[in-house]
Amino acid sequence: MTTLLEQFLRDYTEAADGVWDEIEPQVYDVLWSEQEAPLRLTFDPEALPEHPTAQLLTFGLPLLDDLLAAAHVRGQMAQVYYDALNLQPYRLEQQVQRDLSVPAGTTLELAPPRASYVAHTIFWFEASYLGDEKTQAILSAALDRHYGRLVRHLDPLLSEEGLSEERRWPFPDATALPLTDAYHLARERVVRSVIVEANSQQRFRQSQATREIARMERYFADMAEELKERMAKAQAKGEAIAPLQQRQAALEREAATRIDELRRKAGVRAQLRLRNILTLHIPRFFLRAHLQGPKLPSTPELKASWDPLTEKTDALACPRCTQPTYALLFERRMGLHCPACEAAV
Repeated sequence: MTTLLEQFLRDYTEAADGVWDEIEPQVYDVLWSEQEAPLRLTFDPEALPEHPTAQLLTFGLPLLDDLLAAAHVRGQMAQVYYDALNLQPYRLEQQVQRDLSVPAGTTLELAPPRASYVAHTIFWFEASYLGDEKTQAILSAALDRHYGRLVRHLDPLLSEEGLSEERRWPFPDATALPLTDAYHLARERVVRSVIVEANSQQRFRQSQATREIARMERYFADMAEELKERMAKAQAKGEAIAPLQQRQAALEREAATRIDELRRKAGVRAQLRLRNILTLHIPRFFLRAHLQGPKLPSTPELKASWDPLTEKTDALACPRCTQPTYALLFERRMGLHCPACEAAV
């Protein structure tokens, strides 16, 4: 029976474009691309006398640690295809025309739909909130890289069986936002959530610190009052009060140090680290669109699209401000625009 470590070695070797050969149970010859000669590995210590050149592969040894670290790095980025979709929607053009609002007296003329794979990328970040205590959370942001828009409907796909490393259809890839630009958009979205959480934690810790500081101040005030009484009695008896004055100064320093430490611990510092990236390529229908109307001058070509994953028409990019919109308006001075453009004038 193949052990988990053996399966890991096989999977990693294949993922790294290497080859492996099990020459006998738990003894392998592996060849990775950066090697000139095969490396013999064994998972069985008792096999070492028969294979003196073999290296033992088990937990706690540097070789396995190096392989696990390399596998982790390779696992930080992956891409898959999702093709378990209905690619023969009923009356697609009519659905698109029904979902989009155009200026009165005009019609939206659509060219036949063409399918392309659209890249959607999910970024997972690890947020650490550092203070008196350390807490961590995993946050994600997903982008439709064709339109550069944040999306929220991809998580359910990750548990489905329709994901594949190979595309099923010979569709071309749609234009996509560069990965670095997508990363900045995703990080900007996650940073807003991190700031909200960090502020919430800081308010909570500051409220705790305020109560602790008040208790600490009462404690040191009582100690100071006790010292004053002892100093007054010592003076009345003609005794030396220098030791008590030194104790008073030490008490004030200790109080200041303790309170400063409580205030410092109430602060929260956030760190954000990118952990994993997954790109899902999903088919989508694109339709070239033109507005037609008797009083309508020449207008730019529009690009409509229908997403079989959500079974909905995508918002158009406004020709004036590029923001997503389902409604288009026309005015000779502004040309073709969206309601947000009109409200901003």
